[in-house]
Amino acid sequence: MGQDEDILAFLKIKNVDDLFEDIPSDVRSNIDGIGKGVNEIQLIKEANRIGKMNHSEMDIFLGLGAYDRFIPSSINNIIMRNEFITSYTPYQAEISQGMLQALFEYQSIISDLTEMDVTNSSMYDGPTALGEAIRMAHRINGNSKVLLPSNIRKSHLQVLQTYINGLGISIQFYGVNEDGTINLDALNSLMDKDVSAVVTYNPSNYGTIDPGVSKIAEIKGSALHVAYYDPVSLALLKPPGAYDADIAVSEGQEMGIPLYYGGPYLGLFSFNQKYVRKSPGRLIGKTTDVNGDPAYVMTLQTREQHIRRDRATSNICTNQALLAIASTAYLSILGKNGLKWVASKTMQNVKTLLETMGRVGYVNQYKWKNPFFCDFLVDVGDRSGNLFPYMEQHNILGGIQASRVLNAVERERNNSVFFAATEMNDKEQMENLATVMEGFQ
Repeated sequence: MGQDEDILAFLKIKNVDDLFEDIPSDVRSNIDGIGKGVNEIQLIKEANRIGKMNHSEMDIFLGLGAYDRFIPSSINNIIMRNEFITSYTPYQAEISQGMLQALFEYQSIISDLTEMDVTNSSMYDGPTALGEAIRMAHRINGNSKVLLPSNIRKSHLQVLQTYINGLGISIQFYGVNEDGTINLDALNSLMDKDVSAVVTYNPSNYGTIDPGVSKIAEIKGSALHVAYYDPVSLALLKPPGAYDADIAVSEGQEMGIPLYYGGPYLGLFSFNQKYVRKSPGRLIGKTTDVNGDPAYVMTLQTREQHIRRDRATSNICTNQALLAIASTAYLSILGKNGLKWVASKTMQNVKTLLETMGRVGYVNQYKWKNPFFCDFLVDVGDRSGNLFPYMEQHNILGGIQASRVLNAVERERNNSVFFAATEMNDKEQMENLATVMEGFQ
């Protein structure tokens, strides 16, 4: 019996194909069809041929956590420097002062943006930051229940369920108002001594700006308020620290990070100073060296690799250092006024797009008092299932059915669809969107 046969016998399978039986056949590549190796010239030509099959020059009206925003060209020049791009992760003892200082500046600038005491040196992305926040709240107060809005995004809920598995934490959903904002009465009725954390979204999961987040401090009791926010919106809206959130988390993709077909992205994670020893991830601090000169150090690293296993607060094995630096560069280049312009232009474009879509006969708009920030909902009737493939054929990306992405959508909103607008969408694109939608019968 040869080596291959020995391995197959040990695995109790008949042939190599049996290794892949769990992968559906319609998505499985034909490995035998790959053929022999080719030289570099041929490889580049084939890669370019395949790449051209992707849609190009599409008008993007899709958001929900991944946004087409302008990225200043200087950002790539910064993060592609060897000192940054070759730094894998800052837990090696020999980590450079430059990298540590860059991450310290990232922590400082996100803390300023959110008006929170402390920010760690980044998490994987927004949903995993939310999962870590719930675990952190449980470590702080030991309570066993988390309250989530009933219309939470399915992707966030799935990640959160994975993160709390085995901890004995239960999930309860609180009701939302017609426009997706917090129903404070419904939330208050669920508050008891077992609640560990209350999760809020601003903008809401319908895309509306939610003033209700400012009322959570009055009703949360011993529970922690975990605020999920849009970082660009903070140029116009109250930051989490201003309404006494305990933990603030977000997705940082829209700050200098390309869409990248869905990742890698950047998780923003901020919290109050008194909870610092219960936090996940890493913290970079500033001190002085033996000569009295400024020095940057790894102040806390809470992974079990570095400390006793029973004291570890997270098993996150790295952070998004390069992407954190990209966001730091983005915010530094734009500054306060630049970020405010981006946020204001976003809201202005949403308003213009809604007005433009108003001429499409089958589009019904919701008349809610709270405005949309970036993502917004409209009703397109029975066209919701087939509209978007048609739009893609006309080089338009967006939107998406609300029922596909939200945990709970009321029956009368089953035909609701999400679109988004950013500072990148001009009047010509909006007119084209409406024209294409008019052509879909």
